[in-house]
Amino acid sequence: MEKKIICIGREFGSGGREVGTMLAKALDIPFYDKELLKRVAEEGDFHEKFLETHEETAPTIAIASFDRNMMDSFYQPSFSDSIFVGQSNVIREIAKEGPCVIVGRCSDYILREENIVSVFMYADMKYKISRKFAVAPEKADYSDEEMEKYIRKVEKARRKYYEHYTGQRWGQASNYDLCINTGKIGSEGALKTILAYLESTK
Repeated sequence: MEKKIICIGREFGSGGREVGTMLAKALDIPFYDKELLKRVAEEGDFHEKFLETHEETAPTIAIASFDRNMMDSFYQPSFSDSIFVGQSNVIREIAKEGPCVIVGRCSDYILREENIVSVFMYADMKYKISRKFAVAPEKADYSDEEMEKYIRKVEKARRKYYEHYTGQRWGQASNYDLCINTGKIGSEGALKTILAYLESTK
C-alpha cells in the first residue's frame, strides 16, 4: 500500500480526530490536528492558546471577492486571515516532509494540487450527541438539547470557515474522494473503509 497524505474533514462529533489517530498509527505516519497549532505558533507571532481559541473561524465581516492567494492592498487582514495564512504555510511544509494524516483546517483545499486522499466524515445527530458526551466529560451536565445546540454552533463555524476560505461547499461529496457515515459503521469501520480505499487506489 502506497502511503499518502490523508486529509480528513469532519462534522463535529463524528470522530474525525479518533479515526485520524488510528489511521496514522496503522500506517505508521505522523498525525496532525491540534499538533499543527504548535508549529504555527513556533513559526509565527501567535500564542498557542490564542490559536486554539481563534482557529477555524472565519472573519466577522465576509469579503465576497476574497483573493485566497493575495489580500487586496486596501484590506487589513483579520486575525482569522493571518491564522489561515500561517496554517496554510505550515500545512504545505508538512506535506513536503512526507505522508501524514491532517485533520481539518481546509487541508484538502490547501493541498489540492498534491497527491492526497481527501475524506469527509459525518454522522446523524443522535450519534454525535452520544459521542460528545462520551469524550467531553466537561459537558456532562448538558441536556441532549444543549449538546445539540453546542454541536450545531461548532459545525456552523466550521462550515463558514471552510466555505469562506475555499469557495467550496463544506461536506459536499463531490469535493472529497471518500465520504463516510460513522454513525453507521463507527470509528473502527471508518478506519477499515479508509484502509481498503487506500489499498484499492495504490
